Amino acid sequence: MGHNQGGAGQLMPTGWLQAGTAPNDYHMGIDREESHSGSSSGYVMAKVEKSQGFGTLMQAFKAGNYIGKRIRLSGYVKVEDVQVWAGLWMRVDGQSGVSLAFDNMQDRPVRGTEDWQRYEIVLDVPEGSVNIAFGFLLAGPGTVWADDFALEVVGADIPVTDMRKKMKPLPDEPVNLGFDS
Repeated sequence: MGHNQGGAGQLMPTGWLQAGTAPNDYHMGIDREESHSGSSSGYVMAKVEKSQGFGTLMQAFKAGNYIGKRIRLSGYVKVEDVQVWAGLWMRVDGQSGVSLAFDNMQDRPVRGTEDWQRYEIVLDVPEGSVNIAFGFLLAGPGTVWADDFALEVVGADIPVTDMRKKMKPLPDEPVNLGFDS
């Protein structure tokens, strides 16, 4: 296992930020011994047995060049002893931080120990989008590595993976208020 577990002196990849609901529960940075291609990868590794949240290496950029388009984020992920869940994620934000499109692969988690595999997320960037954030995350014990991200505009023939588009539509009125069925 090639981890540069440097603690506070960890080397952070240029342009990437440490974030998540519990970033202090995870080591994050560059691994110079593990890569899909090239000489390094990014990693997130649990440093506690039980975390109340997840850690992510992420970045964000302005949505302007992608408004009205469908975009695909792809990346290669490797996991070791992941018990809860790891994956890529991407979010399209509108004004005042309102999320307009989102997918974090929670419905198709990467778990266990797996060699490098390509994963993808496809979201629409609607009018009113302000920025796009993406990254890779780890919830719970284990280690996730990511490498060779790509962002590309795709055609309408590529289905979106937006988690909200997969949910059943809401009914027009409340139902079963007496719990009779």
